[in-house]
Amino acid sequence: MMKKKFFTPLIALAVSMATVFACFGTTACKKDPPPEPQPLSAPVITLTDNVISWNAVPNATGYTVKEGDTAVSENQQQTSYTITKTEAGSYTYTVTALSTDKNYTASPASNAVTYTVANTDVDTSVKLTGKVYVVGDSTVCDYTVKPQSGLDNQYLSRYGYGTQLYNYLNCEPEQIVNLAASGKSSLDYKTLAHYTTIKNSIGAGDYLIIGFGHNDEKDDDATRYTNPNKSYTDSSTEGGVSFQYNLYENYIKMATDAGATPILCTPIVRFDSAGGYSGSAVHITSKGDYAQAIRTLGEATSTTVIDLTAITKEIYLADNEAARYYHAHNSYEGEKEDGIPSGIDGTHINMYGAKMVSYELTKALLKTDCPLKNNVITNAVAPSKEVDFSLAVRADYIRPEYKPFTPSMQSTRYSITAENWYGTAMGNLGGNSLSPFRVSETGGVFTVSTDDKKGKIFDNSDGTSGGDGFAAAFTQISSAKNFTATAKAKVTGITANAGNQSAFGLMVRDDIYIDTRNDALNSTYLAAGIIDNKTAIFSRESKLLHKESNTVSVAVNAEYDLKIERQGQKIYITVVSGSQTFTKDYSDLQIGLKSVDTEYMYLCLFATRGMTVQFSNVSVQITGDAGTE
Repeated sequence: MMKKKFFTPLIALAVSMATVFACFGTTACKKDPPPEPQPLSAPVITLTDNVISWNAVPNATGYTVKEGDTAVSENQQQTSYTITKTEAGSYTYTVTALSTDKNYTASPASNAVTYTVANTDVDTSVKLTGKVYVVGDSTVCDYTVKPQSGLDNQYLSRYGYGTQLYNYLNCEPEQIVNLAASGKSSLDYKTLAHYTTIKNSIGAGDYLIIGFGHNDEKDDDATRYTNPNKSYTDSSTEGGVSFQYNLYENYIKMATDAGATPILCTPIVRFDSAGGYSGSAVHITSKGDYAQAIRTLGEATSTTVIDLTAITKEIYLADNEAARYYHAHNSYEGEKEDGIPSGIDGTHINMYGAKMVSYELTKALLKTDCPLKNNVITNAVAPSKEVDFSLAVRADYIRPEYKPFTPSMQSTRYSITAENWYGTAMGNLGGNSLSPFRVSETGGVFTVSTDDKKGKIFDNSDGTSGGDGFAAAFTQISSAKNFTATAKAKVTGITANAGNQSAFGLMVRDDIYIDTRNDALNSTYLAAGIIDNKTAIFSRESKLLHKESNTVSVAVNAEYDLKIERQGQKIYITVVSGSQTFTKDYSDLQIGLKSVDTEYMYLCLFATRGMTVQFSNVSVQITGDAGTE
């Protein structure tokens, strides 16, 4: 009996120890890992008067209330928050649920509510009796009025600041006569019927807001360029028409002679992704300082100057990331968490940006002796991102979807009989019309031409968005194949203004579109060709344009031998001009590998912006499988 009592615990201990050792080093007896913490449900908030309230969130131990991006109450226990803002403006609030339980993480932000504090200041403005005429360029104009170019599918559409002035002046909207025009400088604007309209209509008691500068800087275009260094009394044309003289003689005097009051505006800054705001971003070019020329002219002629260059520079420098929200976006290119697309049009502003500029312009007027200051709404609420940016996003924007080319899609506009060759005009075409873009072929000789200032190869190395536009004959090549393509290009025509942004040559790219306008076309390609009428070989990668460092002569009847060869993941580019030979080797460029069109590459004989080119001895030889090496 004693043995039995002693033996039983030993058996139990042995079994227990055996179990421990059996589990040791195996997964059979391990505990399951703890479950991943789950996010709490987002609160649903409502706003009644100045009180935000919400139902208690299950398992929440506190709540954080944010005004915009700033927490105004952290980890509070109550399910309501009283807003105490008194400064005029609109404020957006969200609430996040929190928990001290390790099984839960913070909730997503709630829906947003907007609380508006009315301006209680008395508006001392006087009703405008005359009209405010507005002239200028694309940063000023109304894109719904001809002769503006059609931009029919922008994610964040362009709005010139002239379209929003009525919000900040005590007037009827029709008293603002915005006749600014996209693409115009102070020089070539005079050729428009708009100029004649203003000249025949403006009178005593009216105002003329003058907003030029962006296009006056284009020194490669004699029809638009004006010289910023000459005085307003210098009428000579040597070295370019004087910017000051042109503004004074054709705009300031036109207004004052009619009894109207002119107002000069310096141009708004261009967005600088690096946040530097010097050089061309603030309109200081190799030719001179355009904003300073306007300031000097205003002082010399006792004309009111609203310094929008300085005003917008200060705003952008204060928060360059926030400045993105002021700008237009031609296409949707991926969205950040806060709703702004990644691409940006650095020159043009959207409706929110236009409101900002108009508000600042009128606020600056209050500090002048210009009589229009009496019509500025003195208690106007400044535009805000929370309210006005959401209104700028186009509700009916359609995200474009790429459709691989098939012969059934070919255009009937072009005379091409060569087998497996087709014609197109695509990208930033400088308008809605396809007629300036021509492609033809006779006996294996292709002719590609574009009219003056139509199409472009866009240099967006400053971080701005924008895109290429050109005419081309093209053929389709399997992305799985190596090839050698050659052609002889002869320049048979160059317009007077063909220069920067003009180009021609042999191109291999990863997508093709048939007679389609897309102002933000910036797909990957390599070009054995000439750009800016001076540089051989260029490419676009990761949406940025890259140009080689060389100089080549371009003239009517000049000829060039062009070659593109693909061997696996390498592509070799050659341009021969007389005794000069230019070469460039590219590795791992995603053409035909992980591109927009994963099945095909497209070889193009192309020309753009005032160039007419004949391509002969065109040969495309498939030289085997590309493989993956």
